[in-house]
Amino acid sequence: MIAKRGFRFGWSATSLFLIAACSAGEADGDGTASDATRNENATNGGVAAPRPPASSTNGGASGPLGTGNAGTDLETDPAPVSIDPGPGSSPPASVPVNAPAAVGGDTDPVPAVSQSGALIRGADPSLASATSPGPFDVETTSDGLRDGPGYGTQTLHVPVDAEPPFASVVIVPGFVSPESSIRAWGPFLASHGIVTLTIGTNNGGDSPDVRARALLDGIETLKAENTRAGGPVEGEMDLERFGVMGWSMGGGGTLIAANESPVLRAAVSLAAWSPGVTFPENSVPTLMLAGSADPLAGGQSQGFFESMSETTPKMLFEVAGGAHDIGNDPRSASGEIGRYGLSWLKVFLEGDERYRQFLLEEPASQSDFRDNL
Repeated sequence: MIAKRGFRFGWSATSLFLIAACSAGEADGDGTASDATRNENATNGGVAAPRPPASSTNGGASGPLGTGNAGTDLETDPAPVSIDPGPGSSPPASVPVNAPAAVGGDTDPVPAVSQSGALIRGADPSLASATSPGPFDVETTSDGLRDGPGYGTQTLHVPVDAEPPFASVVIVPGFVSPESSIRAWGPFLASHGIVTLTIGTNNGGDSPDVRARALLDGIETLKAENTRAGGPVEGEMDLERFGVMGWSMGGGGTLIAANESPVLRAAVSLAAWSPGVTFPENSVPTLMLAGSADPLAGGQSQGFFESMSETTPKMLFEVAGGAHDIGNDPRSASGEIGRYGLSWLKVFLEGDERYRQFLLEEPASQSDFRDNL
């Protein structure tokens, strides 16, 4: 049995050295470091961390680490983070069934809502369909959204032709990295019927606990979208189904948010960075995606996994040879990153048990794969 103890965010000497090293370089115009600076300064205990080739890690999308930590008080204990569950804090006992139309030819499957309250969309998924973009068109917008004080930039990704209600997820990037570094998840998840808000941070050096609060503030924006007149999801949000995701320091923030906010339905961390922190209070189903060749956060997810209670659904998928940005694009690891991320959200965020089969299959690219499902 894991002894429970309160969460406290601490910065070790090694952690401070890492951030100081990453802060020494000069940032490019989009807030990320140049390749030369990144190769020279991104370190973990003195080990050089060159930027991996984009083509080998995330389908051509880079996962930059860069510079700058201005305005961050590293010695300040974080305030507890929490989420207002909104009207009604428990799932409905039953939801009326929307009978799906017959599926045939090139017609997109019509989603249905099951009597158990789960959100079931379309025909039974296959290995191919769970790995590829989904059947729904996607609209992206930043116009008219609530100006959340806890974060910076934002993009809402909405499945245009899917049947509501919608579950939703907020995704935050890592240290000094822009929203664009994790944005590939937005259209991928939305194409499968999950409303997704990708966000940036107010400050590139925001610590993991600050990013946790940014994620929870993003959920407030999703709630506001449910009542915004003329918005793309007005009256269509399921206010009982929110999840969080994040990369690197944003992954650490994801785990912190889950540890402190049990009303969340699901959490997915991408190469989570929060050295020395444990999460014994986390009751939110949590998937950790990581890479074995990650010089910055490598090995941390194993400790996070072990610190969580065995009563909490949890899974660790570490990609053999995966770099720090291996989880930033669902196309990574021949699409296995996307399949496991999507399947986790389908099962635990939407309640669609048809996707559990993909979680129980050991991924071909794994160097470490463990779960308690």
